[in-house]
Amino acid sequence: MTAGQEFVRWIRPAGCVLFLVLAVAVGAVCLTAGRDPIPDYEPAHDTAWYAQNPEEFCEELEEEVFPHLSGVRDWRILEDGRVEVTVQEGQLAVTRAALLRYFDEALFVFS
Repeated sequence: MTAGQEFVRWIRPAGCVLFLVLAVAVGAVCLTAGRDPIPDYEPAHDTAWYAQNPEEFCEELEEEVFPHLSGVRDWRILEDGRVEVTVQEGQLAVTRAALLRYFDEALFVFS
């Protein structure tokens, strides 16, 4: 029997327990990971209301959200009522994830 085979035979019961403990720990970390991009922020209205009131939605973004996000360069309301957000190069993933944490993707176009 090789040294590796002997080690596997010896570690088997403890290895199973160790694997289960690590699997639970990794699962807990993965499910609770991620910081809140805007601490204690809750949108004032739901997606349907924002879709019907794009001007108020933009006011909410400009006053409460965009000051906390460093990647936003510019924004504008499109003809269909969605908001086009222009993001700095290299910041798209972070900025998009932060906005989609609070608002529905149907409200945005990212560029």
